[in-house]
Amino acid sequence: MKNSEPFVLKVVDKCVKPFLSKDLNYGQIREMLRLKLIMDSRRVSPALQNNGKKIGKEPKRSMILTCLVYMGLGIFIASMQVMPNMFGANTISFAMLIFMLFSVYISEYSAVLLDTTEKSFYGALPIGKNEISTAKNIHIAYYIGTIAAAMMLPSIVVGFISKGILYGFAFTLVSIVIVVVCLHLAGVIYYLLLKVFSGEKLKDILSGFQIFMTIAIILSYQIVPRVVSIAGFSKGELTFSPFYFFLPSAWFSAILESLFGAGGAWYIYVLAGITVPAVILLEVIYRKKAMPEFEGELDKLTETAKENKTLSAFSNLMCKLLSKDEQENAFMKLVLIQVSRNRDMKLKLYPQLANVFVLPIIMVLPQITGEKGLTGFIENLREGRWGLALLYFTGLTSAAIYGIITQTENKESIMFYQILPIENLSKCIRAGVKVVLFRYLTPIFVALSALLFAVYGIAILPDIVIAYLSFIFVTSLMIRVGTWELPFSSEFNPANVGRGLLLLFMSLFILALFGWTHIFWLKTLELQLIGIVVMILANLVLWKFFMNKKYIIARG
Repeated sequence: MKNSEPFVLKVVDKCVKPFLSKDLNYGQIREMLRLKLIMDSRRVSPALQNNGKKIGKEPKRSMILTCLVYMGLGIFIASMQVMPNMFGANTISFAMLIFMLFSVYISEYSAVLLDTTEKSFYGALPIGKNEISTAKNIHIAYYIGTIAAAMMLPSIVVGFISKGILYGFAFTLVSIVIVVVCLHLAGVIYYLLLKVFSGEKLKDILSGFQIFMTIAIILSYQIVPRVVSIAGFSKGELTFSPFYFFLPSAWFSAILESLFGAGGAWYIYVLAGITVPAVILLEVIYRKKAMPEFEGELDKLTETAKENKTLSAFSNLMCKLLSKDEQENAFMKLVLIQVSRNRDMKLKLYPQLANVFVLPIIMVLPQITGEKGLTGFIENLREGRWGLALLYFTGLTSAAIYGIITQTENKESIMFYQILPIENLSKCIRAGVKVVLFRYLTPIFVALSALLFAVYGIAILPDIVIAYLSFIFVTSLMIRVGTWELPFSSEFNPANVGRGLLLLFMSLFILALFGWTHIFWLKTLELQLIGIVVMILANLVLWKFFMNKKYIIARG
């Protein structure tokens, strides 16, 4: 059989190798990267293991799907390139790029960066820590770079057409620099955390850091459209704001503005001047300290802790109430215990839960920050029913959250299910779905409902019941359609990142449809009671027939 190596290795030979230190053994780096890419191509869902024809094509299709999803987002970003205000357009475009890169990095690839399982293999070979760290970072950069390329390709094409060849090349170069800066900045931040903390405290700090960074990135992303007036830059107007100095996207867009824009404003040149030394300083820290010492500091994560094998009284009560089936009940407890023990899983899970709570709150910020402030916001909220939309956003990332529960670091975990004396393993999946719905997402729904209770009073109760039943239905449906896999049964595959974004868009469309119907049609108590009955029946049908469909894996 002809042994063909991944095409990305040829790109690395031409574009990355010249920039690597001469002290590094590039042959070892290349071989480790080749093995990583081969392993990525062989990671498939257990659902596909019985179909040999699909296994070889699935990773490629997943990567293509990822690129298409992000390219769709990139088309929206590209529309800003035709705006007359180059600085404002690029500030928002680069802010969206930075936001997406950090979001994907933290939620999906930080676990790859902090992975210590390879050490047991590479540690027995004459391979230096710098080579291991470099191969790992190039591996991550390949997937992050692919996502960035898909996002920015439409903007690059529009830039070449609308503003000329020189601008197109400059825009491409700045976009590449932004990707590199995001990757290296994330590496430096994690290095500092590893340097300062150690042991179990370090693992707890990393979990908290993931949540903090997720919230901080989302909140900072909301600053951009408030600093840059959409109405203003669409007309070519440009006004100064001191917040520009706190927006990295403004720094990079200032470079393009100073070279190809109208120029003239003093702060444009100051922002452009900030960018160069900031990037140089970051690169010096990354190359001289973070990269050489990272793998050594990573050894701190190998320290073991006392495992938590007990559940809280609330979790035990929840399991009893949600399932009368002993096997399903036992598996719910198993899922809860595994999640509580697995820090890598919590590093992915908690930021997603933070998104569920923060995103609806952000939606009301423009109203809170209006001319009348909080008082005017509450008055506007009471006059209409659009506040109910906040409850529907609770289910946006539910499929992605369950997808995290299905992941495992242990390749042999599927053997656990093969020896279980259970023919229909769908009850194992239902147990995981119930944990996601009622242990992790329902408390967030209750917290948001409490905010609406404070505004509307007891009259809002039927609406909350309808919204909750709709949330259960849509969330269950999206998990059934998109991530119907056994908990802790599949390895993380970087090529599948786009699937989560596609499920997010699908959930957004369905939830918006349910929310629109609820808000504009179910206004009387009679209609609300009918809506409650309909949603109860819909959930019963879904869980009785579709969520109970037979799920069998190959045994022996």
